[in-house]
Amino acid sequence: MGIQKFPSMQLARACAARDRRREKALCFVVQGERLLVFDHVGVPDAGVQLPAGGVEPGESPAEAAVRELWEESGLRLSAPVHLLSYEWRRQLPERLTHQVCHAFAFRAPDGLPETWTHPADGEVFQYRWAPLDRPALDWDMDTALPALWHHLQESV
Repeated sequence: MGIQKFPSMQLARACAARDRRREKALCFVVQGERLLVFDHVGVPDAGVQLPAGGVEPGESPAEAAVRELWEESGLRLSAPVHLLSYEWRRQLPERLTHQVCHAFAFRAPDGLPETWTHPADGEVFQYRWAPLDRPALDWDMDTALPALWHHLQESV
């Protein structure tokens, strides 16, 4: 149905509050030329995803990104860098999903395993590293990839 990018996180948050839309934080964890992704164990239709989740009341999107990354992957990383905020709308079989997403970049430390599983939200997530230039993300989670590439080039 569509994606609308916002010029700032402040405007995105104001629109989310005005329209009573759920806010979601997405975590782009980068290690060299690789991006951390996961698959739902036993749920093949869930697709390839990133650690992500809702912004709780009283929490900033950056705080939500740090918390969700820890809850969904077991990684305790800090210093998220805001990449992009956008509005995401999709008609799913059971409902219309309409939320404001805030994408954040994290640098992964060396020494993390190539794969691991982590229980979260009553599911089991199988983590792996995907090539940064073709992570094959589902659910339009690749919307912020150009902003991630720009950030990585600027921080070299």
